[in-house]
Amino acid sequence: MAVSNLDELSSSSQKVLEHQDETRLVGQYYDDKTARLVRKYGPGPRIHYHVGHYPSSRTPVDVHEATPDDIRRSIRLHQEGLLRYAAKIWGAEHRLSGRILDVGCGLGGGSLFWAQEYGADVTAVTNAPEHAPIVERFAQESGVGEKVRTLVCDAMHLPLDGPYDAAVAIESSGYFNRPQWFERLARVIRPGGSVCIEEVFITRPHGADVWSEYFYTKPATVRDYAEAARAAGFELVDDVDATSETAPFWEESTAWTKAVLDSDNSLSAVERRQLRISLMANQALGAEWRAGGLRLGFLRFELK
Repeated sequence: MAVSNLDELSSSSQKVLEHQDETRLVGQYYDDKTARLVRKYGPGPRIHYHVGHYPSSRTPVDVHEATPDDIRRSIRLHQEGLLRYAAKIWGAEHRLSGRILDVGCGLGGGSLFWAQEYGADVTAVTNAPEHAPIVERFAQESGVGEKVRTLVCDAMHLPLDGPYDAAVAIESSGYFNRPQWFERLARVIRPGGSVCIEEVFITRPHGADVWSEYFYTKPATVRDYAEAARAAGFELVDDVDATSETAPFWEESTAWTKAVLDSDNSLSAVERRQLRISLMANQALGAEWRAGGLRLGFLRFELK
C-alpha cells in the first residue's frame, strides 16, 4: 500500500477516535448534570433543557423579588411555550404527529411533548446513558410509555430502521458533525419528510466562543446548516428568527441562580462553585444575545 494511502487511513482513524472521545465527553457532561437539571428545570415529568419563548420579549416576573420557585415556574412555562411556538411554525399537527426522531432528547421533555400533544410515536435519542431510564420513567408516568422509546447512540449512527416522518433537534444539533448527520438522516427520513431544528447560530466569532466554552458545543451559521443539508438532499424551507423573544430566558436563568446562592444555606462548596460558574456564563450569554452575537432560529428542512 502506498505511503499516502497509509497516511490517509491514519488520519481517518484519528478523526474517528477524536469524534468518539468528543461523544463520550458530551455524554458524560450531561450525565454529570442530571441532578442539577432536575433541580433547576424539574420536577418533571416534562423537563426541558433549552431556552424559553417570551412573546413580549420581557420577563413576566420581577426577578429581583421572586423566589427561586417562582422563577423556576416561569422558566418552565416559557420553555413549554418555545415548543408550542415551534409546533406552530413547523405545522406539528401533520408533520410531527407520526413517527419521529427526537435527536439529543435530554431528559425527554420534548419527546413527551410531541407524544402527548400530537400523538407522535417518538424515538428519543441520547448519548447520555443515565438519561435513558429517566426518560422511560417519565414517559410511563405521563401515560405515553408505549409511544416513547429511548435509544442510546451517537447521532451520526442512527439505526436504519426508518422511514421516519421527521427528526427534531432542540438545541442539540450543535454537537453533531452536520454533514454526516444530514447524510444519515437522508437514509432514515422518508421523501418529503422534515428535519426540524431549533438552535443557537453564530453571527460573529465571540458569540461562538461564549456558547461553545460553556456547553462544549460547536455552533455554526445558518448557511453552514443549509450547505450541509443541501449536500445530503435536503432543502431549507423555513427559517424563523426568535432571538429577541428568547433573550429574557437569560435574565430569568441568571436570577434563579442568584436567588439559590442567596437563599440556600445547605449548598456544598462544590455546588456553590458550580452555580457561580453557571451565573457568569448566563450573564455572558445574555449580554451576547442582546449585542447580536448569537441568533436563536427555527429551521425546517425537507428531503427532496
